[in-house]
Amino acid sequence: MRRRALLAAVPAMLAAEALAAPADLAFRILRGGSSVGTHRVRFREEAGLLEAVSDVQIEVKLMGFTVFRYNHRTAELWRGDRMVSLSSRLEKNGTTTVCEARAEGEALVLRGPEGAQRLPAQAAPLTWWRMATLRPGVPLIDPRQAQLVTPELRITRPQGGTRVVLVGGEGADVLYDAAGTWVGFATTGEDGSAVRYERA
Repeated sequence: MRRRALLAAVPAMLAAEALAAPADLAFRILRGGSSVGTHRVRFREEAGLLEAVSDVQIEVKLMGFTVFRYNHRTAELWRGDRMVSLSSRLEKNGTTTVCEARAEGEALVLRGPEGAQRLPAQAAPLTWWRMATLRPGVPLIDPRQAQLVTPELRITRPQGGTRVVLVGGEGADVLYDAAGTWVGFATTGEDGSAVRYERA
């Protein structure tokens, strides 16, 4: 009886494992080698939905004065491989930009400062934590401006991991380990400075 009960429990255990939320992520943001902020992603799974909340906080000071302030919070809900909703709020040097997206039928409706756009259902945001987003054929959303972007993707697989280089715009160099976990990031700041992430 005990053996049959254990065997019967295996499918439920596997299902629970498949729905388990990923481990939270935390990075330090370095500009020219100096720490200027953090990027954290928190995950929660409930009722078949995966919630991912990304928080980016940057403050650059010069001679004791803040010359650049950037706070960006993005909350996503995913059901399997489809994003159900997104809510993004960016506060940059006193200016606020809000972006929202919601699955509607066979489309994703994106709303931002320039109005609403109807996008393919598989559209996904550049929030970096989800490696499956960065592949050919996935329409990419920059939630900072609520706009569709079309960078060229160069994908390689160094040492068992995955490296995705986005060419176009400010560009980005994103690294994932063999399990698909986000582990590294580099880009160019608005002032041309080198920006990179290291795990916190």
